[in-house]
Amino acid sequence: MTEGPTTSATSPTGRAAWLRRARHHSPLNDHVSFNESTGLRIVFEATQTQPDYAKLFLSSGGAINTAAGAGPTDFSLTDSTASIKAVLGPNDSKTITIDLPRNLILDNGDSPTVAIDSCAKLNYSSQRVGAAINGTLVDTNSGQGSVYLANFLRMRESHVQCPAVYGTLASHACTIGCSNMRIETADGKEVDVAFVEDTDKQAKLDKAEELVDAWAHGAWDVREHMVYGLSPTLTKSVAKVPVGVNDKGYELVHNVIDQEFPFGLTALNSMFENAIGMELEYNPDDIQQMKDATSRPGMRAAVWAQTAAAACSTVANYLVAYRADGRTVMQATGSGFESTESWLRTPMRTPCEANDCDGSGLVVTTMLQTAIDATEEELENHPYLRVVKNAVFPYYVFGIAVVGATSAEASAGGGEADTVAGHALALMVPTLSFLDGLDRAASDGHTVGSEKVSHDSKVLRTARLAAVFNDDVLATLPEHEQEKLRTGNLSSWEQATRLQPYAIEGTTPASPVLYMADSEKRRAVMRDAELDQKAFSAAAPNVGRSLKVLHVGGKKTDDPHRFYHDFVELSIHPSHPLYSHQKVRELGEGASQYVFGKMATGTALVSAGTTPRALSNNDFVLVPMHRVDTHTGETLDFAADVSKRDVVPPRAGPMMMTASQSRDVRRSIAALKALDTKLSKDEVPGHCVAYIFAYSSLVNNPLAIEHFCERVQKAAVAGIVDFRMVDGLATHPGQGGEQAGHFVVANVVMQV
Repeated sequence: MTEGPTTSATSPTGRAAWLRRARHHSPLNDHVSFNESTGLRIVFEATQTQPDYAKLFLSSGGAINTAAGAGPTDFSLTDSTASIKAVLGPNDSKTITIDLPRNLILDNGDSPTVAIDSCAKLNYSSQRVGAAINGTLVDTNSGQGSVYLANFLRMRESHVQCPAVYGTLASHACTIGCSNMRIETADGKEVDVAFVEDTDKQAKLDKAEELVDAWAHGAWDVREHMVYGLSPTLTKSVAKVPVGVNDKGYELVHNVIDQEFPFGLTALNSMFENAIGMELEYNPDDIQQMKDATSRPGMRAAVWAQTAAAACSTVANYLVAYRADGRTVMQATGSGFESTESWLRTPMRTPCEANDCDGSGLVVTTMLQTAIDATEEELENHPYLRVVKNAVFPYYVFGIAVVGATSAEASAGGGEADTVAGHALALMVPTLSFLDGLDRAASDGHTVGSEKVSHDSKVLRTARLAAVFNDDVLATLPEHEQEKLRTGNLSSWEQATRLQPYAIEGTTPASPVLYMADSEKRRAVMRDAELDQKAFSAAAPNVGRSLKVLHVGGKKTDDPHRFYHDFVELSIHPSHPLYSHQKVRELGEGASQYVFGKMATGTALVSAGTTPRALSNNDFVLVPMHRVDTHTGETLDFAADVSKRDVVPPRAGPMMMTASQSRDVRRSIAALKALDTKLSKDEVPGHCVAYIFAYSSLVNNPLAIEHFCERVQKAAVAGIVDFRMVDGLATHPGQGGEQAGHFVVANVVMQV
């Protein structure tokens, strides 16, 4: 929620990261080189060994999530600005060449020896080709790993085995064999390397490791006192990653949220344009009205937050097909699947990926944060980033919510179970409502365990409000809004109280609305939702991703959401002023993770979780799960910057399709165009529903697209298929670079 970029515009890990995907390069199918402009590179030979899961599945069968084949592996060094992709096998080695990043090379005077930080690493992330829940072939995370560069180069006379592991699973998903490692110049001359230890840096990282441990225990302690009765262990304070803070393999959740959008500003702007257009039925007048209203921040822009949230749900479902976390394993009876949670800090490798709910939620928060962090020049060149930024900032707080839901994912439209399943999604809460929840928890002597939530709630309320709506932010708002926020007299601000929270579902495209207070409107939406289900059933099963309404139809008449039972926790980006602002930290109140709760009859807050209705009615409390002061915050910030250097960055440039993918996506589009031709355009009685398609389905599953067309043609009485293109997302092979980022929406009318 801070204005402008969070890192220097000249930093290779900051704004320059966007430049790598604007540069021209000549990618090959199995290896992409990227010039870091240092004249130095590491070179080694590599093979990769893993069980032949594809052969096992084809011979013995198994559940759909056990189907897996070998995929590419991405390599990078500490501070790399792009990853290098290689398709490796167990027999023939391939030469891997990675340019040394400029920030990795230390000043060594006139010495011919290259000086490198002793903490520098070779990082890698392996993928498999798997199956999403809808049967589409997708790219999926297989395992990740990291090795100190010093150890790696010292073993050059031998053959090094580098294991890749999945999440918390200790077993090796695959092993990368490396040999003949060396640092050389661009003309192939080998150079000597000296690794330099920074003792001051290491002392800070050691301290940060202790602080992360204290954070994890402190957050757990809060949750032991504020219990979510339906699932007491539903919480997330740290994530398992390949490197993490002080190289110990654990990362705070807010650092996992701090990701780079992997496909560049041009593609993101284009996806926002297409998805917002879909929400507004591609009506040019309505689109222009939204663009005008969001030309600057303010309440006039914030009323469009629902449209922006719905568009984000569409984009997430376009990019990420659903697949449960875990990996394929070999069992005595054939292929098996081992489930384990995996919150990836590594950005998506391709737009044909599948992931669990946390993965699609992280894509959404990354999209929103990218829009908010965009510079004025970037906003000028990418106008739909401005639309989304001003609809969200500064009147919404967003982050990853941990939710008790009626099922693990929402593609079936929710569940009927009395128990809850853990779920994650991106949640937007009105900023003033968020501050109210914090203030209610901090006031009236409320306690968690034996500790007071706050010892001076008025001072804290003032500091938080001033942090979020600081002078720089206020200067962007209309004068009458500035005046209200400066005085703090907000209880009678009717326009602000009308803002609603929105849940951005990533496992099915869905309305972000949580609750409708007007019973008549709710009944009307309920009738439409029932007709939606009948219409979807008429064309089922198919690979299309149907747009759903989830906030009606549940078993509870007073809180009728079909999918979300309770919102339990919310983690926000580390740049948010509630965590990062100096004044808040001086009070020892910097926080990035919060637990939702219910108001108690006494002073003790003991119950975690708030329902969609209560969240919409501003009837909840928010308690920080852990707090930092100035010194602690600075230490954790430093450690986060260091650990981020070892996150495998995105690949350079748009995705270049293989010849088979190019053929198949053309086949998919041809089938959908044929469907559009066959659908009547006459106005007829019936019920209209909409479908989008995951990009992976368009690219990798033309047979399923053709099946969708057959099902819809038989069931629909009319319809239209809209075809749009996402600029800069993917290209067909060849020198021409023909755009291939197809975005398709099918609106069809069913008689129900």
